[in-house]
Amino acid sequence: MIEQLKSLLHRARHLRNSGEAAEAERLFKEAAAQAELHQAVERAEALTGVAQTRRDAGDRIGAAIYYAEAITLFRNANELHALADALRHAAEVRSEMGEYGVAGAQIQEAVRLYRSFDPPAPLDIANALRVWGWNDERQALVAWREAAELYRSAGVTAGEEECNEHLKRLGPQEQTR
Repeated sequence: MIEQLKSLLHRARHLRNSGEAAEAERLFKEAAAQAELHQAVERAEALTGVAQTRRDAGDRIGAAIYYAEAITLFRNANELHALADALRHAAEVRSEMGEYGVAGAQIQEAVRLYRSFDPPAPLDIANALRVWGWNDERQALVAWREAAELYRSAGVTAGEEECNEHLKRLGPQEQTR
């Protein structure tokens, strides 16, 4: 990103010195937008780190606030994988706070994003489906079953076992094994 930005600025300076002011201005504006975008992504990554430390310290409200700002920045920068991760973690926090409506909307978006990636990452989807299972009673059974299958396919026994525990609570016939 930095090398691309430097190259863009170099071309803009060259055009300005060559008397091509309109094209130089366009490139300078593009460089400014790219620099702002780059800074926004770095800020969002830092805010995500702050949110994680606030959550580790038990400050869920603080974590939710930092995740919210990071989500906005990732969304504006079109950083979709980072956005999906931030949405998933924010949904976990909102769920822990009992804010199931907000958590449900966030996790649905995260699952949709994870499924849209080429190729989709099964563990990201499974982790998001776990959170969905906590937040949507109507979809819990489907979410826990799919998450268990994804964990089994990936060889993540602990994840599969957690899903099966939730499926047991929903009904003994619902275990995946």
